[in-house]
Amino acid sequence: MNRIIITLVGVAGLLLTSCLKEEALQLPFKTIKPIESGDGLQISTPENEGFDTLMLKEVYMTLSDEDQYPNIRSLLVMRNNKLVSEAYFKATVDKDRLHAVMSVTKSFTSLAAGLAFEKGYLGSLDDKAYDYIPEYFDDDSVKRSITLRHILTMETGIDYDDEVHTAEMIYCDGSSLSYVLSRPQVFLPGEDWYYGDGNPQLLSGIIRAASGKNLEDLIKTYLFEPMGISNYFWEQHSDGLNLGGMGLWLRPRDMLKIGQLMINDGKWKGEQLIQSDWLHASTVQQTINRDYGFYWLTSNNTIYWASGRGGQLICIYPAEQLVVVVTSDSYAQSWALSKGPYDYIFQAVYDAIIHE
Repeated sequence: MNRIIITLVGVAGLLLTSCLKEEALQLPFKTIKPIESGDGLQISTPENEGFDTLMLKEVYMTLSDEDQYPNIRSLLVMRNNKLVSEAYFKATVDKDRLHAVMSVTKSFTSLAAGLAFEKGYLGSLDDKAYDYIPEYFDDDSVKRSITLRHILTMETGIDYDDEVHTAEMIYCDGSSLSYVLSRPQVFLPGEDWYYGDGNPQLLSGIIRAASGKNLEDLIKTYLFEPMGISNYFWEQHSDGLNLGGMGLWLRPRDMLKIGQLMINDGKWKGEQLIQSDWLHASTVQQTINRDYGFYWLTSNNTIYWASGRGGQLICIYPAEQLVVVVTSDSYAQSWALSKGPYDYIFQAVYDAIIHE
């Protein structure tokens, strides 16, 4: 079944954001205490996990100010593998409602690639994309030199502007891969970094060609099912491929579970679900001039995060055993142009840790 809904949601979202101030968007909350839901997450208190509770509550109070943060929907904080605080600022049903995580999807595509390498479907990062999907290439020798590494680091050199070409790719007739590979080169593969949704879409097609499985199939079988994640949605192009750059819908708590998996080097409840070597490679700098791994952003190779348009975030600080999840209105323009709110939230949560 064709499952493309993201652009229509985006149009509706933009219309809604034009009326943001007509009514109060944030809901007053009385507690940041998590509720035991039987979903596999352990619950604790800020005090027990080394937080200054008053400082942590102040972060939530700040985010509940609709004048400063009108678009934020949730904040969840985990430390030492325990959920210590959460709040849903617009609707309590957001706890169990699917949320469009936008480009956070790319980090899940990275996880699927790691699984594809681990299971032997993909060979080497230096393999040519052409060797997997030759039917989508013309005789351009430059494009034929694009490797899996180039695709995973956004260094293919293909001219692809998300603001223009993603909608065209989603609604194109025929193959999404043909559309991406029809775009001209702006530089040689590996020469520079150029972010775009076309790269993970190529990876989606390569993985299916190599394994006979979609991204969703790999993630569901090897990660979601063992982790008890059953309520999700991953959009597909009309050609049957999962959208590699966006299109995944998750609950905030399930985003947190993925953060927990990452901080535990791929282990979930003692079981190794994905190789730690891949997670490490994905979350350290892999490009010459960007703090970027394999579809994960990184800072000094110590903190890393998945981020999505509008203010979607899974941020991981292994040294502090800290995971922070944020969701926001997916098409909130004030979040789309600046990382400022990300910086404030993570820094404020970090500052609430008691450092002796």
